[in-house]
Amino acid sequence: MTVREDSVALTGGTLHWYEAGSGLPVVLLHGGGGTGRAFWAQLHSLSDQGWRILAPDMPGFGLSDWFDGVTRIEEIGPTLFEWLDSLEIPKAVLGGNSMGGRVAMSMASHHPSRVPALIILDSVGLTLSDVPIINPLTLPSNQYMRGLVFDPDRYKQHTPYRTLADAQQLNRGRVSFAKYLDHAAIQPDPELDLGQLTMPTLLIWGREDRIVPLAYGKALHQALGHGELTVIDDCGHLPHIEEPELTSHLIHDFLMRHQLQALADGAGDHR
Repeated sequence: MTVREDSVALTGGTLHWYEAGSGLPVVLLHGGGGTGRAFWAQLHSLSDQGWRILAPDMPGFGLSDWFDGVTRIEEIGPTLFEWLDSLEIPKAVLGGNSMGGRVAMSMASHHPSRVPALIILDSVGLTLSDVPIINPLTLPSNQYMRGLVFDPDRYKQHTPYRTLADAQQLNRGRVSFAKYLDHAAIQPDPELDLGQLTMPTLLIWGREDRIVPLAYGKALHQALGHGELTVIDDCGHLPHIEEPELTSHLIHDFLMRHQLQALADGAGDHR
């Protein structure tokens, strides 16, 4: 399946995204420092299996503008809903890794009727005072990749970031992520209401995640009181890149078991 790119002018700036396939929209949100290309493998594999996959560069990342009036992570969600409205998508499965998962949970909490299902990969949804979260931006350069992934060589084999332009976008993303944090600790959305997250939820966690340890996945699963937690062995903070085939399989299986394909006709399949 061919991955296409597009952009649209919204309030405060222009948003760029990658898209492939047709069917029920599934929006996948990258982590801090990343871009929509982080889900390159899922754009290909899941679109081939009957899903419309959209992976935006969130404001300040990739080829998207830094949006006027969007200075906190909590303010990204409304911009993404405006983007979905511009595409005439009233409902979409939301998924995200790390910061992207935080944004997805925030969006689902504020507008649960628009989110038929959630997919969270190694993200912060609550606070555990006795389990530290590592800000990857604080890691020494020679420990950065080892902090993010379990096997740097396997990451290099699967990474979609291979060109000078990719490296420049990743560097810009790290600057934007630091700007969003503004010296604050990585933490969940202070306005997140887990009680609103009653939709089917899939949690995917790397067992060896050093950034947001597995304890957060287990605690989030328990706090939600429903959903599914799948732990991937020999995997760190980026399962969609470290284990792309398994991650895509888990997502497809989850969507199929919850019969979400049946929602496609009413979910804005306009392409």
